[in-house]
Amino acid sequence: MLRAFSERNLISQELSKSNLITRVFVPQNTELRLMLPRDVYFRAMILCEDVRELTEERFKLSDLINHLWSDFIGFVREKQDIRGTYKLLLEYDRGTPNVRIKKYSEITFEEIPLYPIRKTPVDDQTETYFLKINRRLALRGEVLLADIEKIYPNHPFYLERVLEILLIDFIEKHSKGEAQEIVCGIIEMGG
Repeated sequence: MLRAFSERNLISQELSKSNLITRVFVPQNTELRLMLPRDVYFRAMILCEDVRELTEERFKLSDLINHLWSDFIGFVREKQDIRGTYKLLLEYDRGTPNVRIKKYSEITFEEIPLYPIRKTPVDDQTETYFLKINRRLALRGEVLLADIEKIYPNHPFYLERVLEILLIDFIEKHSKGEAQEIVCGIIEMGG
């Protein structure tokens, strides 16, 4: 049995579906809970407002995260390199603050589940963001993490953390002026 690679555990849902009726009534989107450093959340919201003003079209944080995720999945499909993808995630993970680990550092892993029940974090440095994401794209992420699991058993990644890493890394690069191509691409696409 596969371990869960997100709070939603979409792979398990897919593998347990027994009939066509169940498959027909699966929602197109799913919701994931991301925990972001408050300063990153604030910068991301400001960036979304800038894009909205420049394109004169609605542009939310979920649009930005979905754009980053689609771009990452496209990169992974093109490269077809699980080891390289894992090393890339490790590199990005080392450079981004992991608010989940910080939040639970005082508590042993036996006391708290990997995916705790939805609660607003007590930490005033953390912002919880509920992301609506296309279920198929989220499932693709879980499959990618399951593939990584075959080569690197018990790796530390799950879908929410990968999305957090992508956003935090992007916002950090944007604040240094290193993400202009992506921002210009978003603006050219009209948000």
